[in-house]
Amino acid sequence: MFSTKRLNEKRSLGAALALAWLLCASGAAAADPCRAGAAQSVQAAAVNARLEVSLDDGRLVRLAGLEATHPAGGDPSRLSLAGADLGQWALGAPLELIVLRAQDDRWGRLGGRLFLAGAEAAGLPSLAQALVEAGHARVDPAGEVRACLEALYGAEARARAAGRGLWADPAYAILDASDPESFSGRVGEVVIAQGLVASFGASRGRTYLNLGPGGRGSASLSLSRTQARAFERIGQTPAALVGRTIRARGLLDMRPGPRIQIAGPESVELVDGILASPRRPR
Repeated sequence: MFSTKRLNEKRSLGAALALAWLLCASGAAAADPCRAGAAQSVQAAAVNARLEVSLDDGRLVRLAGLEATHPAGGDPSRLSLAGADLGQWALGAPLELIVLRAQDDRWGRLGGRLFLAGAEAAGLPSLAQALVEAGHARVDPAGEVRACLEALYGAEARARAAGRGLWADPAYAILDASDPESFSGRVGEVVIAQGLVASFGASRGRTYLNLGPGGRGSASLSLSRTQARAFERIGQTPAALVGRTIRARGLLDMRPGPRIQIAGPESVELVDGILASPRRPR
């Protein structure tokens, strides 16, 4: 746990300026549609290695769009470094909170976006995007809206291209859907895989997008009926994705072969652009 007792305002201001440099150097500091909405002035009391923020009013915030889990083979020190940086940015500095999900989840967390407040932070995107930009976390599309996901996926792509943070760790590498062996030992983890959609099919109320060469042992995406309809509502039917190269993220199952359980269209990126999301901006 990282608390305000370990950081003073001068250090936080210096960290805010360092954060501004990172985001401006990456071209990320621009007008942010994700900052629209009713904002609450808050102060962070502590952060943890799961990248959750405890506020001084007792609330616990899960940063929307952020996935802080790590693979079994990943370097566990990376989450500690991420938590330390988040603490330097957030503790002792004025913050603005936009609540996306006021009702606590089963871990007692509300979902929201946090931003640095004040003139020196004008134009900076969310702390979640800063963490992704620094290579401290991957994108979790659940609970975010399309415009913010586009910014987060862009930040992730820049961090990956630069080899920052976790993207220098082979345990976080994007898996090659044409190579079933690349999925070995990853069952039960959230993975990111890329490949060509070879075909699609349906069985027992589920739709499958088959990646790579197809056939037994090839990777596939698994969609429920509700998820398949969500693709259809945005004009991306399973059939329309055949022949396209996609990047998808979700929980990996290995029965009968590599199968990725995705949350919906927002979990899938076209390599030449993000799929539209059926979620409406809040």
